[in-house]
Amino acid sequence: MTPRRLLIALPATAALVALTACGSDDDVTGTVTSGSAGSTTGGASSSSPNAAGGGISAAAALQLEDQSGDGGSVQVASVTAPEAGFVVVTLDDDDQPGDDQVLGSAEVPAGTTTDVVVDLDTPVPAATGDDDGTEITATLYADTDGDGSWSAGDVAVPEPQDDGDDDDTDVVDDDAEYRLG
Repeated sequence: MTPRRLLIALPATAALVALTACGSDDDVTGTVTSGSAGSTTGGASSSSPNAAGGGISAAAALQLEDQSGDGGSVQVASVTAPEAGFVVVTLDDDDQPGDDQVLGSAEVPAGTTTDVVVDLDTPVPAATGDDDGTEITATLYADTDGDGSWSAGDVAVPEPQDDGDDDDTDVVDDDAEYRLG
């Protein structure tokens, strides 16, 4: 190799080595806490790729499904929280007075939790008009004010970037229909 080519190749090689040393977030393994029925203290822990921990946060997600009940509680099918926080259930029915009214909240740990039960301070109202059910929304909040309970000072967790997402909000939330009975 000529000295001139060596001078050109040396900085390129150094840059390649530096970039390789940086690594990839895809190789990070953290801890996911699993629980049920709204458990806030954990349950079993297991290692899982792309999970919360190690400085890398899992993609936040929330799944709420249509359901029926007496209006006193809502069950959230699954919540993945990058840090401990809260699931907040609100009324989301334009036909109802009090649209966006907070009905209740439940604490969730960092990681993935299934079957989170949110006991409601205000029961889900009966559907009006031709509706079969009342529209509700569950939203994931971080405990940004650090007081250990949901309050207006806490901030909704931003939605992970997803090009195929057709949700009209920029926060982690999901809506469903709730039928009394």
